[in-house]
Formats: sequence, C-alpha cells, structure tokens
Amino acid sequence: MRAMHDLGEFEQALLQHDHERLRIVRDIGSFTVALFGVFDSREGEKLQLAGTGTLYSARGGCFILTAAHVWDQVLRPAARVGITLDEDIDHSFLMESAALAPLGPPRPDVWGDWGPDITLLRVPPEHLGTINAYRVFYDPAVDGVGAPVGDCLEAKVLLGTPAALGDFTRNHANITINGFFVGLDPERRARDGFDYLDVEVDVVEPGAPAGLGGVSGGGLWRILAFRSPEGRIDWVRTLDGVAFYQLPVCNGRRYVRCHGPESIRAAVSCIP
Repeated sequence: MRAMHDLGEFEQALLQHDHERLRIVRDIGSFTVALFGVFDSREGEKLQLAGTGTLYSARGGCFILTAAHVWDQVLRPAARVGITLDEDIDHSFLMESAALAPLGPPRPDVWGDWGPDITLLRVPPEHLGTINAYRVFYDPAVDGVGAPVGDCLEAKVLLGTPAALGDFTRNHANITINGFFVGLDPERRARDGFDYLDVEVDVVEPGAPAGLGGVSGGGLWRILAFRSPEGRIDWVRTLDGVAFYQLPVCNGRRYVRCHGPESIRAAVSCIP
C-alpha cells in the first residue's frame, strides 16, 4: 500500500493497524465465497476445494464469478457445488452442479497462463434467499461507483482460499478466505481481446501460505481509503480482476495473473 498524498496520521493508522486492514478485508469478503465440489462414492460424500468466487449481479441475474478452470476441472464433474456462507459456524450449503449454468468465453484447448479463464455461474433463483441472508452480490452499477472524500490511499487486495492454510478431511473443511494486500502497480497486458494484470504477492512474510492453490477465481479489488467527515477510515471498493494462474516464485515474491476489468466485461457480455 502507498500514499497518494502526504496524509500523516491517517496513513499511519491504515498501514500500521491490522484492524483497519481487517475491516477492509471483511467488507469485500462479504461478496466472496469458497467453492467446493462434492462427489458421491461408495464411502459417502467426498469434498474437494475448487477455488474462490465473487458473488456478482449483472443484467438482472445473480452469478458466481470465478476462473473457468475452477468450474471445468472440479465443479462441473461434481454431483453438487458447495459454497461458504457463515464464517462462524460449521455449515453446509449445496447446489446441484447441473443447475449452475456457466456463461463466458469459450474454454481454451489447454488451460494455461493466458486463458481465457473466466466464467459466470448463474445461481438458481431458489437459492438466492439463503445466500442473501449471509452474503452480498456485488453490483458494479451500485457498489463500484462513488468517489472518496478528499485525499486518499490506494490499495489492491486479492481475496482467495489457500488450500495450504486449510484443514481437510474427506467430508469436512476448515478454511479461511484470506485477503492479500498486493503490489499496487501490476504489469498490465492485453491479448486477443482480454486484459491481464500480474499482481505481486509476498509469500515469505509470517503466516503466508506455501502455495496459492485455492486462490483461483478470487477477486482482485481496488481500494481507495480516506478519512470520512466523521473522522473514521472509510473506503470505496471496485472489483478489478479475477485470479486464474500462478506464476513462478522469484526472490520471495509470487506473481498471480488475473483477468482485468475488460475481461470481466467480456464475460458479462455473454449473458443473454
């Protein structure tokens, strides 16, 4: 995170106090779910972490925005799809995989570092009441607008569910959706009508996961934080991308490739 202006005490409050950063992560986490494939077998249900998704509202429908390979490799062949709702209690919320309709660019011949690897899973209407009781569908026409008051700090946060930090049995998972404050100046690329952002993630700080498996499909958020007229720290958040590919670790830094805003718009354009 860096200061866009000389903000003095405000800057120090945001940079040095974990509870302010946690407030930001919890806010954007209200749009975020971990995704599981649930498979039937003779031994009973088997749970597999697939990745992460953002609850997303567009063109009158409600979707889970995620990486296409999360759907294709785990969720599509599963009997049911599970998502996390309440972070404080053990729970199970399942939807039939066949009832989720994927919409987005055609899948590539081979999954790789250029994708395209982004999809929207339409959520059946009968499940919306329960999801809305615990989580929020991000609406870019409402949630992604607004201007900060006065000077501000910018941050980028990648949300995801690292499998390396979870505890798994055959039919139970204890996981945490993490917020990674990533480098502010991702390398931006464009190719074949899609845009890409390579964000830098610190993997050597205390508590950092050994790998980022499970983060695929997580949202990349742009945060503009400011001091509100009432004196507290507030922010404007915008969904800026969708993670889909891990690049190699170099000098203790791992780069995660995300589809950018243009790619999200390309996926939304596939909604009939």
